[in-house]
Amino acid sequence: MKKVKIIADSGCNIDLEMAKEYGISILPFNINFKDKSYIDLYEISKSEFLEKYKASDEKVTTSIPSIGYFLKLLEEEYDRGYRDFLIFSISKKLTGMNQMMHIGKDEFLEKKSDANIEIIDTNTATIASIYPVIKAAKYAEDGESLEQIYKKSLENLKYVNVCGVVKNLDALSRGGRLPKSIAKLGNLISFSPVLCIENGEVSLIKKVTGKKKSYKELIKYVKKLCTKYDSYQLIIGGADSDEPIEIIKEGLAEEIEKANDFKIIDVTPVIGVHLGDGVVFCSVFPY
Repeated sequence: MKKVKIIADSGCNIDLEMAKEYGISILPFNINFKDKSYIDLYEISKSEFLEKYKASDEKVTTSIPSIGYFLKLLEEEYDRGYRDFLIFSISKKLTGMNQMMHIGKDEFLEKKSDANIEIIDTNTATIASIYPVIKAAKYAEDGESLEQIYKKSLENLKYVNVCGVVKNLDALSRGGRLPKSIAKLGNLISFSPVLCIENGEVSLIKKVTGKKKSYKELIKYVKKLCTKYDSYQLIIGGADSDEPIEIIKEGLAEEIEKANDFKIIDVTPVIGVHLGDGVVFCSVFPY
């Protein structure tokens, strides 16, 4: 009997290496440049995306895969012997992926009555989603049932968090998340907000001007998160973000030293579309 199959959309920041390590299947978004569209991770790598993104000033967008693509993925895993599926999406307030998954689920179960599918909206995105997805994969590896993993995963959602600073507001504008006029004004006055995902939506932690101030506020916020746990794991994410990551690492040196696990992770292209190069953000989870 096969174990539970864990599937996550590419906005959950599970890259191909992690997917292979933990036996996770990825449902990718589409990355749409003016001249061509790519399947996230499979047709365009993180480094290829950044190179193309920085070389273009055209609007870049993302889109969800077709229901047919989703059904094909489920069919392939079914043919490998899986009957139980737990599927994670990023916040439904950010994309239509979760809704498409539910439509596909109903269609698939009409044909495969012996299959069982549960879908979880992580109510967040990017490195914040890594925690519940990886934990679920470990539960599956240990042989736990779909019902057990589903319940534990819902409980794990209370730990998801992410906060960060973008290099400038252009990426939010190019990705359609912010009007160009506001982005231009924000850049002129060096508006550099500390952002988080709260209740499934991007929101402000602190309104500040200047990168130095925003990094200080980010570091302060992450330090506070670390105090919540006796043991914790700390993740810093970025996209061609060496300089800001070093600044954050220096500011969090004590917390990194205390962390049971510390990782620096590149964002997946679908996240890069909306946050741009130079972004830096952090997540803290119980260990």
